[in-house]
Amino acid sequence: MKPTVDAYTVAIPWYEREDFAKLWELADDRDVMPSDYEVWHRDALSVVNTWLARGRALQIVTIRPDKFMDWLARRALPNTAETRLRFAEEQATRDHHAA
Repeated sequence: MKPTVDAYTVAIPWYEREDFAKLWELADDRDVMPSDYEVWHRDALSVVNTWLARGRALQIVTIRPDKFMDWLARRALPNTAETRLRFAEEQATRDHHAA
């Protein structure tokens, strides 16, 4: 069996500058999340470049506060890095299967 593109694709949660402050304020783990967009963005680009250097395909998933908070509420989940990644992975899988 040949590997599929899914085996090589990594979903990356992404925040737009205009949403970052609200997402940070709503985060349950903001004590470990940079409060400054520029710091977060620099760190996120480093993660992206690391995955790309490993030969992985990336799917950037923009997290919008309202949609994400609704998703959390429906599942009774906290707003943490783990759930933000889970949301991104679900959205990436859904988008991939819809294509």
